[in-house]
Amino acid sequence: MMMVHHEPRLTDMLEDPVVRLMMERDGVYRDDVLKLMRSVAQKTTKPAVKAAPAKVPAADAVLGHA
Repeated sequence: MMMVHHEPRLTDMLEDPVVRLMMERDGVYRDDVLKLMRSVAQKTTKPAVKAAPAKVPAADAVLGHA
C-alpha cells in the first residue's frame, strides 16, 4: 500500500479545535492570520530587486603583490 503525505492547508489547520482554543486564549483571530499570510505571499512573489555587485579588491592588492 502506497501512502502519500500532504501538508495540511492553512484553512484546515485554523479549523482544528486545539488550534482554535489556543488562538482564542492568545487573542488571535482567524481573519488576521489569513490576512497576514496573504500579505506575506504577495511580498514574496514580487520580482527580487538585484543588488549591485560587491566590489572585491583584486587578489594581488590584498596580498601585497602590487
